[in-house]
Amino acid sequence: MRRILLASCVALLPGLAFAQSSDKASPPGPGHFGWEANHHHVWSPEQMLMKFYAANTTHDGHLTLAQAKAADFKPVVAHFSQIDTAHHGYVTFYDIQAWRLDELASHLQARANALRAKD
Repeated sequence: MRRILLASCVALLPGLAFAQSSDKASPPGPGHFGWEANHHHVWSPEQMLMKFYAANTTHDGHLTLAQAKAADFKPVVAHFSQIDTAHHGYVTFYDIQAWRLDELASHLQARANALRAKD
């Protein structure tokens, strides 16, 4: 299972790297997508995976809200109900990645709409 999760992170890296690139015309950074651990540190996909494994004390791939709170996994705690779309009471690393991509898509759509409005 760890190989699958690691492979999914590697597959997402190009898209995440693009999303985190800085553009002087559009200053919003990756912290706008819920990954900001604090005001000065943005978690990489590898750090998120390591944090997920550390927080998932039962090692079953299912992270509960209680586990996320105990591990101080702030992005997951703050958005748990949005991430747990199936209402299982737990989230998987894939759920977190899917939520992250949904947030990114939403941000990019809003940015595209703002640029269209300038015409």
